[in-house]
Amino acid sequence: MASVLIEALVQCGVDHMILAPGSRSGALAMVAAGDPRLSLSVAIDERSAGFWAVGFGKAAGRPAVVLTTSGTAVANLFPAVVEASESLSPLVVLTADRPFELRYTGANQTIDQREIFGRYPRFFADIPVATDAPLEVEHWRKLVVEAVTAAGTGPVHLNAAFREPLVPASDDGRDQALPYRHAAAADYLLPALAEDRPVRGETLPLEPRDLVVAGGGASRQLVEEALAAGVPVLAEAHSNCRILGTISTAHHVLSAEHPALVPERVILLGRTGLSRPLSRLVRQVPSVAVAPLGGDPSRRRLEMQEVTGFRVNGVDRSWHELWATLEAEARAVIERELEAEPLTEPAVAYEIWNALPGGSMLAVGSSMPVRDLDWFAPPRVGVMVIANRGASGIDGFLSLAAGASQVCRPAYGLVGDLSFLHDINGLLTTPRPDLTVVVVNNQGGGIFSFLPQAAYPQHFERVFATPAPVELASVATAYGAQVDSAETAADLRAAIVRPPDGIRVIEVRTDAVANVAVHRRITSAVVEAARALLES
Repeated sequence: MASVLIEALVQCGVDHMILAPGSRSGALAMVAAGDPRLSLSVAIDERSAGFWAVGFGKAAGRPAVVLTTSGTAVANLFPAVVEASESLSPLVVLTADRPFELRYTGANQTIDQREIFGRYPRFFADIPVATDAPLEVEHWRKLVVEAVTAAGTGPVHLNAAFREPLVPASDDGRDQALPYRHAAAADYLLPALAEDRPVRGETLPLEPRDLVVAGGGASRQLVEEALAAGVPVLAEAHSNCRILGTISTAHHVLSAEHPALVPERVILLGRTGLSRPLSRLVRQVPSVAVAPLGGDPSRRRLEMQEVTGFRVNGVDRSWHELWATLEAEARAVIERELEAEPLTEPAVAYEIWNALPGGSMLAVGSSMPVRDLDWFAPPRVGVMVIANRGASGIDGFLSLAAGASQVCRPAYGLVGDLSFLHDINGLLTTPRPDLTVVVVNNQGGGIFSFLPQAAYPQHFERVFATPAPVELASVATAYGAQVDSAETAADLRAAIVRPPDGIRVIEVRTDAVANVAVHRRITSAVVEAARALLES
């Protein structure tokens, strides 16, 4: 069975796999390791392995396989499966299992792995142990084809049972050609994504005062068409659509809460939600969500459409000019404020974004790093951004970046200290990638300093900020990473352009309380400038 499954995966176009060691998965691991068509990585931590595969899928647009043994090893993949599902990221999960006769017997390392990930996979198959039954090999191959096809829209799970001996025992027909064609991936979409909502494919007419908002997974084609038609496009930094002509300062400008900024309609591309002022605006006006979309956080049961393009029904050029003028004014204010500061967290995101070489990949961590990038990075092209914005967890970041680095080089990461430590085992994946990671060390969960919890100092440090009692540089060194630090913008720019040999960690120390003040001062300065312009 092992040879058939691996061969079928390869023939379906899978060329990257990451595995965590285990006995029950031994035959699959040995076949994969001996196949020169597969690029194989190894992680000691299943959670890290899962996010490595998610990172690859986000960057490549096609799935990698994550392979684990049975038992809690499988359960450790759950966070990665959730993220892949919520962000529509390709992923194939291949898990080894005990044979059926050991289930519910208390046998060692045996749990119920059937549909363990619930509704999140687009496809699941429980493959029983090999019996040499007629057409058994053909059935296995068909399941692999169906799984890889469905993986185009999110995670799939193949759960294969093995009896001892747990090594490849025969050829299993591995060299036979695969006779199946891929089915339509849409056949395996979760019903919840489109339940009770009208979905139709067509061109969408653009109205005079439309506003397009591009989030994660947005269509670059639709963004370019909207810009060409003269419609303002508010592009989140991780959308990979923040190209020249888009609006990068919406978070600050919309904080002015001026009626002149309210559109007649919002067109949502991809998954948005990094800015509260922007989210409030979306809730205020009629909105159209362009499929595929991960959900409807506004709970307004948005009309969802499959849009193949835009057509101009009437565009208000003054509306576009207003947003372009506000963008220019806000960018001038932001850059003036950042230049006057020491190396603050907004300045770190800004400097990294501007210093990255063309063709780079930047993995950006959840909580404040992805927001700092979104709120302060100007439009530019030539950088691929990936982020765990499906479920927005802080877990798996280093592995996500390492997986994506297999697709795009040079590879960089921007992350907070807690998220860095959360996936510290991701530094042990082999072969080690060439990856530069900038760690903003504000001694804990800095995002909580922006939230109401910060008003309760008697509990804040202990149960929210949770500063780790470790020297980050020492930990990174112990894990075999090169370590550097940056105290100024010049330091950071110099470190960014220095090619790494393996994993390099650049630590930037900041203060969480001072960071809140910096953010609020910059937003206030933009709001003041925007209101003056709008009321002139």
